Amino acid sequence: MTTRSFPVTFAAMMSPYLIWAAHFGIVYGINGLACARALDRISLAGFPFVPALVTVATLLALALTVLVLVRALLGGGPASHVGSTDARLFMRWLTAASAASTLVAILWVGLPAVQVPACG
Repeated sequence: MTTRSFPVTFAAMMSPYLIWAAHFGIVYGINGLACARALDRISLAGFPFVPALVTVATLLALALTVLVLVRALLGGGPASHVGSTDARLFMRWLTAASAASTLVAILWVGLPAVQVPACG
């Protein structure tokens, strides 16, 4: 059984929130740049540029979070190296609950950015 340092284990447990935070920054960065540089009028393969980028970022964040959720539910993830069953179950539960809540948060950030004009 390998050991990991506390910061690495804690970061793995908080990875859903880190994914959400990165998604949040990317979505609002895209919208901010679009308004500052007048990119809101550009089309990408027939789709408006800003909603297309936000959609891609949202789908990527959702996929990564689902991957974390599945790994936590199947027994992998940050708790796989811990010897105690109680600690392992707690870490898996916390990681899975964090992933489930951040799926909602990612949609909460992504959907309005796709539905409302970037600079409207």
